[in-house]
Amino acid sequence: MRIKQIQVRNFRLLDNFSVNIEDDITLIVGKNNTGKTSLFEAINVFTKVSQEISFEDFSLSSYLKFKKIVNFITKIDFNNISEKRKEIFEKIIQNQTPKVQLFIEFEYDIEKDSLVNLSEFITDLNEKRNDATVLISFESLNSLGLFSSFLNRERKEIELISWLKENLKKYYQLTCHAIDKDSNFKKDIGLNFKSKIEKIVSFEGIKASRTLDDTKSDKNKTLATGFSHYYRERDKTKEDVKKLEDTLTKVSVDLKNEYEKVLREVIHDLNHFGASTPISIPKIEIDSEFNSEAVIKNNIKYYYKHDDINLPESYNGLGYSNLIFMVLELTSFIERFKNSSEEKKSEFLTILIEEPEAHMHPQMQQVFIKQITNKINDAKSNGINIQLIITTHSSHIIAEAGIDIKKGFDRIRYFNKINGNLEVNDFNNFKHKKSDTETFRFLKQYLNLHKCDIFFADKVIMVEGITEKMLLPLMINKVAPELNKKYISILEVGGAYTHKFKELLNFIKVKTLVITDIDSVHIDDNRKACRVNTSNSVTSNATLKNWLPKKDAIADLISTRLEEKFDGKFIRVCYQIAENTENQYTARSLEEAIINRNLNFFKNKYNDLDKDKKVVEVDVKSKFELLKKINFEEQLDLYELSPKKGEKSQFAFDLMTFKAGIEDFSWEVPKYIGEGLEWLEKDE
Repeated sequence: MRIKQIQVRNFRLLDNFSVNIEDDITLIVGKNNTGKTSLFEAINVFTKVSQEISFEDFSLSSYLKFKKIVNFITKIDFNNISEKRKEIFEKIIQNQTPKVQLFIEFEYDIEKDSLVNLSEFITDLNEKRNDATVLISFESLNSLGLFSSFLNRERKEIELISWLKENLKKYYQLTCHAIDKDSNFKKDIGLNFKSKIEKIVSFEGIKASRTLDDTKSDKNKTLATGFSHYYRERDKTKEDVKKLEDTLTKVSVDLKNEYEKVLREVIHDLNHFGASTPISIPKIEIDSEFNSEAVIKNNIKYYYKHDDINLPESYNGLGYSNLIFMVLELTSFIERFKNSSEEKKSEFLTILIEEPEAHMHPQMQQVFIKQITNKINDAKSNGINIQLIITTHSSHIIAEAGIDIKKGFDRIRYFNKINGNLEVNDFNNFKHKKSDTETFRFLKQYLNLHKCDIFFADKVIMVEGITEKMLLPLMINKVAPELNKKYISILEVGGAYTHKFKELLNFIKVKTLVITDIDSVHIDDNRKACRVNTSNSVTSNATLKNWLPKKDAIADLISTRLEEKFDGKFIRVCYQIAENTENQYTARSLEEAIINRNLNFFKNKYNDLDKDKKVVEVDVKSKFELLKKINFEEQLDLYELSPKKGEKSQFAFDLMTFKAGIEDFSWEVPKYIGEGLEWLEKDE
């Protein structure tokens, strides 16, 4: 038995949301403020007895719906309409009043699973069906009464939203129904539904705001708490636990005798206090009680071995403390589930872990997810069914658990906001894995070996080589400084492989700029590199040929219209173009384009101070190893002048380190990159 799907409506960031859950590990990934935490909070607030929904839990779109209903009611004169129309309006108001809802769809194996606890939620006896859906709804009992009460409020200055915050709970309550997803049938489960759901699934969670302490005061005793939780859930019938409990009982008896000896005199006085007055003081006895869990938490000190010295737990880094604490907590959940009494036992366990990577370096994150995966597999081999749902911003956790040899990307659920609306991309629907297995294998290998931060980026820039990657921060500062406020993922792929990201980028809908080279070659002469203006030349760039703008001839690429450089709304390619009407030269590579754009810059001189603080004139080209011997007054062959393969890094370093002395004097970004970065900077 397992959870197949969770749906949430009108809860915080989740207006109309659904996510499919894997049978082992589900990774919830995406940028900040896309509803990942809201999902966990919705599960907790609807299923935990100790939690309640407040008005602040309603989504922002619900506020507008409340206001529209008030406007609707004020236009109706209920005293002067027929009873039939009044009933119609009441139904409209009742149906339109916002509800906060959680749907949990369960899937079961009719041959293997016990359906005793789930049976009340099964609405169809068809043997071919193996699903049951629970709907928990926080909804209005009397919507017309709710809004009429607002309209008749004594203090008219109180606005609707403020009034609802104070009065909503008088008119709302939690209800629970078993529903049939294939029909409109639903069955009321009654008020004691949370305990009934707990008999099916036990939800446990580890929040991102874990209380950790690495200061000398050691206030939080994180490991002590973790170990005490683990001890509390241990099977108390095991021999090692019984020995510990027996030892503590014996110590309690011995201490009681010693306490009585030490405190005998004061106890005697207390027992006789007020004996000659009407006041009667109860007789005082002293006992010694040892709670084993409290002993582990408060009386045992945890140390880290460092050479021959024992250091307190607060001397260890937060990362190690966090790792050990989460493993202890997860083990405690499993022990509690395993040792639950029959009347309290759930059918399976679902553990929610929020941002486990907090304080942990990359290798530790990978160790964590490996160990957790092994622990889940061990539990399953012992008959304990566990589903783990993790929200994360860690590329390393995705690489370790989200890109699996057998499952591919199927564990990943990518949360994204498009025009303010939340979208969930389930990688089980990434059909490219079936249509092009070679490309899919490349993506798995690339993202595994390099980085998965593409899943957390606000925007993506794809470049061919190290030169572009080194110079991009400078170029962004020059033409699109607002991009510095965004989380930009820069992927160095190479023109031969960039197009293999086409389906992935379209699937996750992240705004992407592809910066590549026009790469002109001879069509006949063994496809050797040539100048862009060479007659009948073609491109060797797979991205331009196979993806954007899907053209082969250089002449066609040069004349390509801007709209042809887009793949949908989110992806744009840029490659070398003429700088302006006066400079129609088109470069073949980035370096050639930089020189072409900055000919006047490289010809120029600037003022600087020598070692004696005197102003001297300096040639710009003297700061560039490649150009210092070039005579810029002659007719230049930019194609021959541009850096060769071994010179590109040096040229990039010279650009990065150039500083024009006491003047404000700098190089400019080639037009094709400038236009691309300016497009990427916009948030439309």
